Amino acid sequence: MKKAGSASDPLWYKDAVIYELHVRAFADSNNDGIGDFTGLMGKLDYLQELGVTCLWLLPFYPSPLRDDGYDISDYRNVHPNYGTLDDFKQFLEAAHRRGMQVLIELVLNHTSDQHQWFQRARLAPPGSEERDFYVWSDTDALFPGVRIIFSDTETSNWTWDPVAKAYYWHRFFSHQPDLNFDNPLVLEEMLSAMRFWLDMGVDGLRMDAIPYLVERDGTNCENLPETHAIIKKFRAAMDAEYSNRFVLAEANQWPSDVRPYFGDGDECQMAFHFPLMPRIYVAIRQEDCLPITEIMAQTPEIPANCQWGLFLRNHDELTLEMVTEDERDYMYVAYSANPRMRINLGIRRRLAPLLDNNRQRIELLNSLLFSFPGTPILYYGDEIGMGDNIELGDRNGVRTPMQWNGEHNGGFSPVSPELLYSPVIADPVFGYQAVNVEEQKENRSSLLQWTRNMVGLRKLFPVFGRGTLRILSTENRKVLAYLRQYGSQTVLCVANISKSAQPVLVDLNEYEGRVPIEMLGYVSFPRITQNPYVLTLSPYAFLWFELQVSSAIGELPSMPYHPELADEMVNVEAWDAPSPLPQIVQQTSLEVPRDASIRDTNSLKISIGESKRDSKTDLLILVEPASREEIDKTTAAIVARFAEDRPVRIVLAYPTQDSDGDGQASSAPRMQSVGGTPWLQLLPFNPTGGWRPSAWPHTAQLYFDARRLTSEHGARATMLLGHDSGSLDRQALPLLSQCVLSESVDLAMPYYTLSPYEGLLNAAVIYPLTRALYGSALRYPLSADLAFSADFGQALAAMTGYSPGALGDTIVWPATEALLKNFQVAQIQVGRRHFTQPEGVDVTALLARVVGALFSDIEARASEWQMPRPLAPVKEIGRQASPASNPANTSPPADATPMIESFRFAGNNLQEIWAQVMTPRTLLSVKRLVELRESKHVFPDLLWVRIVYDFLVAYRVRSVNRNHLLGALMPLYLGWAAAHVLAVGSQGEATAEQRVTALASAFEEDKPYLVARWRWPDRFSP
Repeated sequence: MKKAGSASDPLWYKDAVIYELHVRAFADSNNDGIGDFTGLMGKLDYLQELGVTCLWLLPFYPSPLRDDGYDISDYRNVHPNYGTLDDFKQFLEAAHRRGMQVLIELVLNHTSDQHQWFQRARLAPPGSEERDFYVWSDTDALFPGVRIIFSDTETSNWTWDPVAKAYYWHRFFSHQPDLNFDNPLVLEEMLSAMRFWLDMGVDGLRMDAIPYLVERDGTNCENLPETHAIIKKFRAAMDAEYSNRFVLAEANQWPSDVRPYFGDGDECQMAFHFPLMPRIYVAIRQEDCLPITEIMAQTPEIPANCQWGLFLRNHDELTLEMVTEDERDYMYVAYSANPRMRINLGIRRRLAPLLDNNRQRIELLNSLLFSFPGTPILYYGDEIGMGDNIELGDRNGVRTPMQWNGEHNGGFSPVSPELLYSPVIADPVFGYQAVNVEEQKENRSSLLQWTRNMVGLRKLFPVFGRGTLRILSTENRKVLAYLRQYGSQTVLCVANISKSAQPVLVDLNEYEGRVPIEMLGYVSFPRITQNPYVLTLSPYAFLWFELQVSSAIGELPSMPYHPELADEMVNVEAWDAPSPLPQIVQQTSLEVPRDASIRDTNSLKISIGESKRDSKTDLLILVEPASREEIDKTTAAIVARFAEDRPVRIVLAYPTQDSDGDGQASSAPRMQSVGGTPWLQLLPFNPTGGWRPSAWPHTAQLYFDARRLTSEHGARATMLLGHDSGSLDRQALPLLSQCVLSESVDLAMPYYTLSPYEGLLNAAVIYPLTRALYGSALRYPLSADLAFSADFGQALAAMTGYSPGALGDTIVWPATEALLKNFQVAQIQVGRRHFTQPEGVDVTALLARVVGALFSDIEARASEWQMPRPLAPVKEIGRQASPASNPANTSPPADATPMIESFRFAGNNLQEIWAQVMTPRTLLSVKRLVELRESKHVFPDLLWVRIVYDFLVAYRVRSVNRNHLLGALMPLYLGWAAAHVLAVGSQGEATAEQRVTALASAFEEDKPYLVARWRWPDRFSP
């Protein structure tokens, strides 16, 4: 069996955002002046908040460190400066827990001259297997004409070894002898090293300098067929033994020479696009997009499972090997006037200094990085605009400590500066006191915040990682325009690479009728016509547009100002302008015959006896924890409702609690039968993870138990019932079950007929939010009663990821999962339902928990609900009962006074929290509502919508502690609920439902506001 990686998608690397870092440069935890794995683990939350999905670690192996770790002396250990192998394992596990993959270096081409293989080889006799681990010659004239890569420090690719009394071959530094892959033992050893790290759980390998693995006389010793044969062997071994891993090739070659490293999808899955990077810098300095368009035109097609790796800067110099002589000379003059900025054939500078610390140009280049075809790679510190130190030797000037704050050593280490592995940047412009993470986290307009938002935006759109590229022809060569296409997603990107404003005409007539939606602010632009599309861009500006087929998204609705609020009056009609909701439902009538001989539930006598398990179960019913008396009542209700001529075979399962109250019984429970009903059996069971006093809202633990019991008893469908299910209409339970068993429905959800004062949290938040975001027409998406097919139950349990021993109190949203995964969903008219409040339950805490769970689910599904989503078709089963046919609603009117008092009290005590969440205009409107007399109390729909959306965004960005945030929302909810109660009064259910429908419309119409704030929360800072 293959060993699985941490990612579930085999092509996860196509959608990744990779963050390159050196362990020693990130954070020092043991006060020795050198970063280590424990320090890195302490910064994983920062990386998770940044949004990166894969961490690329530069070499951390034992090494003399003469080439920053690329001179490896042991492939199967960790350098003691950085910690231990156990430290690495803990880091790997911590990264995986946060949903981040890990990419490490596998340096195939060479080792350190201190590696035991080399020390053994130089002592071994010529021709022996030990000697042939490396490439030896009696003369330095072999392989003439092969270029010297490190021309600043090396004069030959051969170095004399006085011990071996022979020359050894090296393509890089003389202390890095090249391995001899003509020796099969070398291949075996390197395959073993690869397996060592993949077995541990590493997700990817960057294969360093792979064009130079094999040497042949009469060639340039690069990109040889034998090299590709070796790479295929590595890939074959990886694919045979592991799943969802990938190889990144470092091949600094022209695109046509890099293409063979993909093979037919059977060599490296990813390779760097080296020639693109310098041409981006040339284009922006020349204000001409031609260098970019030319190199993209020379970029060949690659296999479907392969990807380009894109970067602006990294740990090496900005290499100019893959440019012409003229381009190289131009780059030297434009970007490295000081000769000390140059090394080998490149420029050793970071991104911000290269661009003169010009924020507009930094953003422009990053926009190209994130929108060009390929996987973007960020170099540590570039997200805050770190500088470099050209006074340091080699390429160490771009490998300085990470700058965390403005304190001693930039927060990297508490030791004396002279004990640091490298001095921190301390100049006035880029020094740690001016450029650091802490300051930029507090500054909503900082480069760090901008980068975080751009990373989040890119992750929303698979088109950037998987789509095609088409460069559009424009007359203005200072503007680069291109289309990205993937499935139904079409994105237009336009970039002004000049320092002055530029107009551009773009031919988009093939997309006539589509509406460009600017992706950063979610703003609609004029519809595309047959005429060239006209755009004007400010200096170094860029625009990304979704070309949407639907024109439903309009301008962001502005919140009107109501001066009458100051006079204790609110014009509700001016706030609420709902549009009619589309009716996209399939009406189906399903009648269930009633048995007139069924006796009253309370008079039914039940006798219990042992029974054997029946393998022909149709329906498994799982009820909430309850007393034996309540179980008997539920059993009687089920008998009364299902007892027909040919009832389905049912197992009624209920959780049990042992005498110690821990839910862990000493022996397995046995099936029991109900006297006179051979089609019904009772099953007491021990809940996984222990007995809980209440099961609503339904949690991951409950769905795990449901799947387990359904599988054990071979049931075709499962039904979950809440407390007081006996209060449901006689036809309700048969309808729920039959539509799953007989109507090919995967999920059946009830439509309750409630009093105007029940289910207000659902009416205020749950229903309108799920409708606006997911196109759900289900009126009660978190109902206590529901039925679903065995297939959907299995999919739902797998989605939750719950297993015994895991945290099982996570609330599950089955309706959302079913709609998004295209399962067949039905809404069943079940009539009235009575709900009792469980004893000892903190209702406020429960409401906050439900809203928090909904917000968390929305955050996890951000990539799904931000796309235009029409109302999903839902099958309607059962006829809507008329008011006359329903029993009269005798529920007393709710008392709004305590709710208003709570709202007012919070208005005087929670202003500080509210001010961190709501925009000033919304906050001012709330303050005016607080000042109204009780008789004038109202809550306009659009105001409530903005409040919910603002709190949802604040929940995402964690601007306020989440528990405090949800607590601060509850008084606002009570204010809305009081207004709803006062508005409905004694007018009845029809009026209440009209108001809920109008509120749902307001949520739908204002969705662009949420999308804009979600994508760019800092632009809407309160």
